[in-house]
Amino acid sequence: MKKSIIGKLDVLSVFIAWALLIVFFLALGYGKFFSAPEDSATHLLYIFGAFAGAVVIHIVLAFFNRCPHCNKCLTVQGFKAPHPASSGDWSKVVWRWFSGSIVCIHCGNRVNINGL
Repeated sequence: MKKSIIGKLDVLSVFIAWALLIVFFLALGYGKFFSAPEDSATHLLYIFGAFAGAVVIHIVLAFFNRCPHCNKCLTVQGFKAPHPASSGDWSKVVWRWFSGSIVCIHCGNRVNINGL
């Protein structure tokens, strides 16, 4: 599988996880204020399970999504501060992934996403 496809799937799994987390909290709030106390909340378990699945997919794919310059994971920051040349943390890398090129948060080199 091409590395650019792995990177796109990795970033899409992060977007899906973010969306599912928002849907989970909206459903939780809706259930708290508008549902009867005896109503089932299994839909919350399904949404949270889907969120956890998207996070696991991201964790697995992130280890294959690496910078060609420093060979570190592009969407995993760890506890070290990002490189000063980068424009932010790992969430900025994810947000700008489909622009065509990003700056590695570890080494500060520009990475052409389409030609990984």
